[in-house]
Amino acid sequence: MQKSSSGKGIFETGSGFYYYTGKIFDLIAVSIFWILGCIPVVTIGASCAALYGAVSGSVKQDIGTVSTKFWNSYKRNLKASIPLWMIFSGAVFLLLLNYGIVRERLYGLLGLFGQMLYLFSALLMIGAAGYAFPALSRFDMPLGWILKLSFYLTFRHLPRTMLIILLTGGSYVLLLLNPAVILVLPGLYGLLMSMLLDSVLEEHMTHTI
Repeated sequence: MQKSSSGKGIFETGSGFYYYTGKIFDLIAVSIFWILGCIPVVTIGASCAALYGAVSGSVKQDIGTVSTKFWNSYKRNLKASIPLWMIFSGAVFLLLLNYGIVRERLYGLLGLFGQMLYLFSALLMIGAAGYAFPALSRFDMPLGWILKLSFYLTFRHLPRTMLIILLTGGSYVLLLLNPAVILVLPGLYGLLMSMLLDSVLEEHMTHTI
């Protein structure tokens, strides 16, 4: 039998082949769970928090199964996630709406300034949301503290915030171009977000700002 670099057969249980194949199926499974969790719409926040928790814990660290991690996190954070999601989604909607109004009705430097102001604010809200739901999956904090922490991290780690915004926008565009990728895209998004944020959130595990 052909051997892997670790000395195990590549088709043996526990070898790289089975391990990484299992991870691929985990990413597909958690993507489907995320879709199901988003169906009521107001629960999108809970689904995002559960996605991050499942990928960070099960896919990256091999702690439990993605099914158990996802649905336990989903149920635990459901109540707190709904107002959090409404705050962020409502703010982004209003900011983009105002951006469109300014773009249509104001011209010159004033119009350009208004467009940039609303667009930049909307992007910052998206970046803050990128911290808020992972933080919700990690910390047992009141809603106000989650908001405070998310905005603090948004400005404290601006380069990461820019990457979060790019990753979120790129995922949205990719989904528009090929809706079929939704079967794996949420899992991949969660994995990349975990790579970006795990170390940042761990800094705040034992203290608050």
